[in-house]
Amino acid sequence: MDCSCLGANLGGKRPSFTTRYVLLVGVLLLIANSALGLVVLRQSSDAMSALVDKNMLDLVKSAAASLDGDVLEGLTEDDVDGPEFLAIEQQLLAFQNSSDIQFIYAVKRVEDDQYVFTVDPDPVDPGAFGEEIVTTPALVMAANGTPTVDSSPAEDRWGNFYSAYSPVLDSKGNIAGVVGVDFDTEWYDAQIQRYTVSIAAVTAASVFLAAAVVVYITRGVRRKFESIEAGVSELSDVVDTLMSEIMSNPDFEASIAQANQQKGHVTDDVSDDLELLDGKVRVLQIELGLYHDYLRKRAYIDALTDVGNSISYHEKIDALNEAIERGDADFWVIVFDINGLKELNDHYGHECGDYYIRGAAQTLEKGFDKAQVFRVGGDEFAVIGEDLGESYVHEALDAVMASVEEFNASSDYEGVLSVSLGVAYYTPGQDTMYRDVFARADQTMYENKRAYYRESGKPDRGLGPA
Repeated sequence: MDCSCLGANLGGKRPSFTTRYVLLVGVLLLIANSALGLVVLRQSSDAMSALVDKNMLDLVKSAAASLDGDVLEGLTEDDVDGPEFLAIEQQLLAFQNSSDIQFIYAVKRVEDDQYVFTVDPDPVDPGAFGEEIVTTPALVMAANGTPTVDSSPAEDRWGNFYSAYSPVLDSKGNIAGVVGVDFDTEWYDAQIQRYTVSIAAVTAASVFLAAAVVVYITRGVRRKFESIEAGVSELSDVVDTLMSEIMSNPDFEASIAQANQQKGHVTDDVSDDLELLDGKVRVLQIELGLYHDYLRKRAYIDALTDVGNSISYHEKIDALNEAIERGDADFWVIVFDINGLKELNDHYGHECGDYYIRGAAQTLEKGFDKAQVFRVGGDEFAVIGEDLGESYVHEALDAVMASVEEFNASSDYEGVLSVSLGVAYYTPGQDTMYRDVFARADQTMYENKRAYYRESGKPDRGLGPA
């Protein structure tokens, strides 16, 4: 700063102690704010990278958990295009079509440092069975039993990707293969940049406003506080603009009532400048905290039905398996599947099918808590309850069936919502894993589904004899 200019502004007199003190504080604030901005920017970028990596890891772990390790391990080149090969291919393709994955595939280790493709469902240019894949640190760790994400991208003939890998276990708990997912480098970097730019914009605005405060502070304490007030208001406008863009979802707008209430309290009841500044900062913290909670919720909620999705379902499975190992498990599983959904789709279109899938989820919520309900497939749902007896299950199912009748009575289509279900309870000493209980419930559900098609005279879609 030009000292002669400063002297001129002050009329050639030595600035008062108050002016010099305020000026010093202003300069220190500018320096501290700039340094803090750089730190926050770096930490935010690292945090966003960790969040994206976690989402990649959750996705590949869910995909690996969905595969039958015994079948995967036994695949040979002669099995290519066979039923077991195609079944795994379709499972992987379902994950690819429902996410931002560029590629998903299964591989196996043939030597200590060599890995080859087993199943690659890419419809355009799949890796051939036995074709060697580029070895990365994450792939090696996954082959040794630890799911992880590569810290840097790798390049192969398909492009440049960040990759995540997770082992597939057979029925004996041995590693039968590895599932890998590739995320395009540009996509990955865009996810990081999208959040980093938002933080950088707020930080840059804050630094700019702090610099403006330092300039105006030399003209007197009164002008200094006026400048601070103007600067904070401008910063608040910048934040409001940013938040209005990222919070345009109606569901989220309803969740920021707490922040709006706090904002009204700050502007209406606070007269002190510093308290006003502190209150606005607290409002910003509330808004950003709510938005963080909203993002986490959307990552675990099925977009069509608003119940738990496959990621939250598999986390629940992991928790139940841990409870079984500890010896304190007490739970039941109900499997629901919509009858005749294909006919509804064929006759009325997939919009109708989505309507009935949403309707099935709504009827389940009439009997069970939403946190207990998961959509585990296209038209298949699972309900998991803990520490609740059979009487609770029976009463809840009665409520669900009554809700199904109400739904059909007011349906927008002429079709009928019909569900098949199966119930199974965890039996200590008999069930060693969650899937043992699920298998019994699933078997009962398919028996009921066969009975439905037999009694209705409709085609059974290849369910086969009981």
